[in-house]
Amino acid sequence: MDATTPSEQERIEVELVFQSGVFDKAPRLGRFFRYICDRHFEGRADQIKEYSIALEALDRGSDFDPKKDSIVRVEAHRLRKRLEEFYRGAGANHALHVAIPNGQYRPHFITREQATEAKNGHNGAGKPDAPVLQVVELPELKQAPPAPKSRVHTVRFWSILVSALLLVAAAAVVILRNHRPQSRAANAVTATEQPGPGPWSAAGSDRVVRPAGGELRILAGYRGPIYIDRQGHIWNSDAYFNGGYVKPISSDEFIEGQPDPHLLRSTRFGRFRYDIPLPQGTYELHLYFAETVYGHGNPVGGGEGTRTFSISINGKVQFSLFDPLAQAGAPNRLHEQVMKDVKPASDGALHLQFDPSGPAPAMLSALEILPSQPGRVHPVRMVAQANPVTDSDGRLWAADEYVIGGTQVLRDNVLLNPKERALYQGERYGNFCYRIPLAPGKYRLILHFAEQWFGTPAAQTNSLEYRDFDVFANRQTLLKNFHVGKEAGGANRSIEKRFDNLEPNAQGILLLEFVPLRNYAEVNAIEVIQMP
Repeated sequence: MDATTPSEQERIEVELVFQSGVFDKAPRLGRFFRYICDRHFEGRADQIKEYSIALEALDRGSDFDPKKDSIVRVEAHRLRKRLEEFYRGAGANHALHVAIPNGQYRPHFITREQATEAKNGHNGAGKPDAPVLQVVELPELKQAPPAPKSRVHTVRFWSILVSALLLVAAAAVVILRNHRPQSRAANAVTATEQPGPGPWSAAGSDRVVRPAGGELRILAGYRGPIYIDRQGHIWNSDAYFNGGYVKPISSDEFIEGQPDPHLLRSTRFGRFRYDIPLPQGTYELHLYFAETVYGHGNPVGGGEGTRTFSISINGKVQFSLFDPLAQAGAPNRLHEQVMKDVKPASDGALHLQFDPSGPAPAMLSALEILPSQPGRVHPVRMVAQANPVTDSDGRLWAADEYVIGGTQVLRDNVLLNPKERALYQGERYGNFCYRIPLAPGKYRLILHFAEQWFGTPAAQTNSLEYRDFDVFANRQTLLKNFHVGKEAGGANRSIEKRFDNLEPNAQGILLLEFVPLRNYAEVNAIEVIQMP
């Protein structure tokens, strides 16, 4: 955490507030909070006005009149109190707090020490004063109380001196870079390389954020603030790389199967390596690829076999003639390769090497490293909803991902039989498929269904036979002529279908296809669990 910038720390804190569940039963306050924080991070805090909040966060119309409607002021008061309660309880030990000062709508980010001082009514110089909330502007979270007025000129002098020294150091770095030996130019990277401990490059490692669970996610080639996806995962900018070059992915370019619309920002190309320091243990490695250069409709054209390369782990080739276009089955489609039982080398680093097999350069779009049990991979649990949910056993179900096609819809029906009603609040319907990446092995698949349309008053029919579809796993039939409501015994009743000993295909994918026969196929939640 100490290596992040204030903006990164602020983004993390906002996501921690959301993940705490503080807005689970107050979605309107959540929308309010998300809106003002998004405008702050976008550098548009000056646009956080009562009128804009009413229209864009609270669903008021363009005729909203703040003189007649106090909704924004009322909700701001509720949000302010909700945040204060959170930081008195579950968030009390957070290094950074989010506050909304009275009479304002803009979020302020203050350190825990500042929050304590404000609560105690002191200005940091020992004098009682009205609470003053200050935005964090220093590169570290630990910030001293404001200095007494008699020391202001001294502080300014040292600030100017430190700034001058930093400028001199920056100029020296530029001069040194310009005098690098020419032999390194051919292997230059687009991002700054910074040497670190160990015999490998540690480029970008000063900015890496590693959550307490030991997970690590890196967006290859990306240089910017951390990105927090809708699952709550923290993605770092590129780090620990050596060699290669970077090509950005345009925000207008559609990548099929991305978990977030703009997760992949760029790709590292060429001959390159990653040397990632890790504690000794067993890990699950995920490599992400999206072919945006070759293939039908892309700038260079070509097809399968145009780009092939090898992938080595700790000096041992794991994939030779790896073809990301063939693995994905189409250009501009995300392919995720999963490997289990990955361990760091004896020098304390995981060494990943990408070497071209032909004239086209190797490539990588992102990587993910998850601590795991030997011989096991993490279960895949997801709901057909836009946000993750937690079941009654405390298990986290991810938001809908790995999916191509279909439409996601929320259902507000009350199911009659399951205890896990949260799993059935969302539904994907249509003609769609899931491309779930898995390591080699045998898996149990559990599909969760509930008929929440046909047979209900909304559909204006009592028949349960208006929906009929097939389900396939890697082209093998799992369900034939499946009627959800009929088999569940009525509308608004859940039913589970379990299948054992399923295996991923040669590309490491469990391809689940939901094919309509009459009206649309549908599913509410999916589990994939490795079998003993």
